[in-house]
Amino acid sequence: MQSVKSMQPLKYGQTDLVYRKGFFAFLCGAVLMGVLLGTIAYCCSNADFLYKLSLTQSDFIKSRAEMDHSQILTGSLTGTTIFLAAAFLCGLCPLGQPAELALLVFRGMGIGLTLSQLYGTYGRSSVPYAMGLILPGAVISTLAVVIAVREAMSLSGVYLGISLSDRAENGLVETVKLYGTKFMVLEAALAAAAGADCLCSYLFIGHFG
Repeated sequence: MQSVKSMQPLKYGQTDLVYRKGFFAFLCGAVLMGVLLGTIAYCCSNADFLYKLSLTQSDFIKSRAEMDHSQILTGSLTGTTIFLAAAFLCGLCPLGQPAELALLVFRGMGIGLTLSQLYGTYGRSSVPYAMGLILPGAVISTLAVVIAVREAMSLSGVYLGISLSDRAENGLVETVKLYGTKFMVLEAALAAAAGADCLCSYLFIGHFG
């Protein structure tokens, strides 16, 4: 006979493993692993690749200097929203956890490649400016993506549990509504990160040259 506990409906965002102490640090560690992999990829790349990357990044610096604030805001918000949208969709899949974790690694790789390339192109003296240009907006947006992945993993776990259960389950309309509301809040956080990008570009972009 099933215990009362085993007969309780599956819940989103309450007792999942992803909300236990230390799991958020694990997700942040996935981002840092991506940063390390991005740095290693840059260091191990051949000269031709680095030259092309250098031209691309130089164009990025130049284009940032020529952009107005609205263009920087739109570009930054669009780029990070892609990660948020991908996490949202993965959360609707019972087996979405590996892809959700991969999003964090890819996010970290992009940051690692960018910082490494700026250091390689502009030298040690530019490191404080590179950190000031890239990190504030990147940290805010990456934390938002980490939280999004945590929420996606939670909902994926619910769907997986339902898929493997022989019990009848009620619909998940309210659960998905709550899930969507959280992602709307996270999108607001990404807008704040894009605003930080605008401010940092205004303060630091002139130091590259």
